[in-house]
Amino acid sequence: MKKLILLSTLFIFACQKPIKISEKEVMETFETFFEVLDNDLDSFDSLVTDDFFIFENSRRYSKDEFIAFVKSFDIISSKRKFENITIDTDYNSAHISLKQFGEFIVNTPEGKTKLEFEWLESTYALKVDGKLKFKFYFSEAIKTNATNLDADQAKP
Repeated sequence: MKKLILLSTLFIFACQKPIKISEKEVMETFETFFEVLDNDLDSFDSLVTDDFFIFENSRRYSKDEFIAFVKSFDIISSKRKFENITIDTDYNSAHISLKQFGEFIVNTPEGKTKLEFEWLESTYALKVDGKLKFKFYFSEAIKTNATNLDADQAKP
C-alpha cells in the first residue's frame, strides 16, 4: 500500500506541467533592480547571482567592481525611462533587451551637472531558489550629454 501511495504521488508530481516565467515577474524583478541600484545598493546582492557581471562603458565589471563604480558618483537624483522592451522566457531563465534613457543630477568638482544617457541594454536572469536573479547585464551608451547646471548661475 505504501508503495502504491508513493508511486501515485510521484506520478502526480511528474505529470505537472512546468510553469514558464511570466513577463510580469520579469518586469517586477527588472524594476526592482533599478530601484535598488538607485536607492539601496546594500540590497544589490539579493538580485544577482554570485557570479554576476556587467559589461558597461566598454568594460567588464564584477559585482563588487560595479558597486564601487556606482558609489563613485555623488548622485542627487535619477530618472529612468525604458522603451522597446522585449522579453523572452522559459521555465528557468529570462532575457530582456531594451533601450534605456537616463537623466542624473550629480555633484562634481565643477558643480551640479546633469548627465543624460541613452543606452542599448540586454540582460539575462536565472531562477535561483525560486527567485529570478540577474546573471549578466550588458549596457552600452549610444548617446551622452553633460550639462553643468551651476555654470549658468555663475554668469552675470
